[in-house]
Amino acid sequence: MIDFDHYRAPRLETGRLTLEPLTAWHGESLFPLLKEPLLYTYIPKEPPLAAGELIRRYEKLETRQAPDGSALWLNWAVRLTLGGYAGLVEATVPRNEPAVIAYWVFLPSQGQGIGRVAVAALLEHLRKDVGVAEAVAYVDTRNMPSIRLVEALGFSRVQTHVMREKLRGRWVDDHEYRKQLG
Repeated sequence: MIDFDHYRAPRLETGRLTLEPLTAWHGESLFPLLKEPLLYTYIPKEPPLAAGELIRRYEKLETRQAPDGSALWLNWAVRLTLGGYAGLVEATVPRNEPAVIAYWVFLPSQGQGIGRVAVAALLEHLRKDVGVAEAVAYVDTRNMPSIRLVEALGFSRVQTHVMREKLRGRWVDDHEYRKQLG
């Protein structure tokens, strides 16, 4: 397992994408893409109101570690090799537990396979460089594109959590997906 205290997030390259370690600098660039309300259809967060909100959030994430040292926070901005930003991928890696992954594909980039390529790169890094043996993804049961993504990457649905969280005042269900990496 990786030394939590000395982890340095690398730049991850695929033929099509570059995953840049997320920094406060990204806040200004990503704000126009993250403020789109439709992006939050299945996500229990609200769009940021200003770039400064993202900058402050990303400053905390730049530490790459939870304040109590219990988990790594691994976050990347996904950039098209020949263009702008296409999304975000992230993993929370608790000590001796599966990594919990999440991903966002910005609206202009959806439906192009970008999420699959970016998440595959994340999973490979978790397996090869971080020593993660298992990854978990929680997906809103109505989010068919995300369900197709995790299933295409070999995740298996292990459980459905009824009323797992509230989304804009309404309880929603999530599927729990798991994948062995090691």
